[in-house]
Amino acid sequence: MSNRYNRGTSAAYTAHVERPSRQRAISGRGTIGLLLTLLLPPVGLLYLWRQGVFRSRGRLLLTALATVEMTLLVVWLTPHQELSVSLPVPVAPPQVTAAPQGETLNALYNIEQLLYEQQLAQVLDAGGTASDLLTEEQKLEAVNAQNEEAYETTVYSVFSNAIYYHATKVCRTQTNGRELTVRDALREGMQPCPYCNPPTVTL
Repeated sequence: MSNRYNRGTSAAYTAHVERPSRQRAISGRGTIGLLLTLLLPPVGLLYLWRQGVFRSRGRLLLTALATVEMTLLVVWLTPHQELSVSLPVPVAPPQVTAAPQGETLNALYNIEQLLYEQQLAQVLDAGGTASDLLTEEQKLEAVNAQNEEAYETTVYSVFSNAIYYHATKVCRTQTNGRELTVRDALREGMQPCPYCNPPTVTL
């Protein structure tokens, strides 16, 4: 029965009559809308929705695809600049000429000297001395420097049983033929001569 029905159905169509297809063919407007959507997404979407090409489900699907396409296109065309990390280097402006190192030091020294002279003038007017401007540490350093210089100073004494060391070879009526330093004289227990005032060490 079914075979007969099938034969009858197929025999109903002749060579000049086309049998309808189960799939709906895309019209000319649909082809144009599809091409515009792929090539020019904004124009194609406008054409699809204004002309009502395809069903609503098809238009929504093409709209989603066009949105993805436009997003990828924008990301691809956006220039990407790689950030390079570099430390800043101080550079003098072209119109500024750096002063020589020697002149810079001289200028700083002159400023310090002027300030010191102003402070010294104020201290002297108040009845003080130059040492009043020094800190305790600076005073100690000055004393140590003076002592070190005095230790290495050459003095004179007699060769045996010397009690004093002298600033010169001849002190009053005594001739001092031995040369030594203040350090050596103090190490041997000598004392500075009270008459010729040889170098002494401040304790």
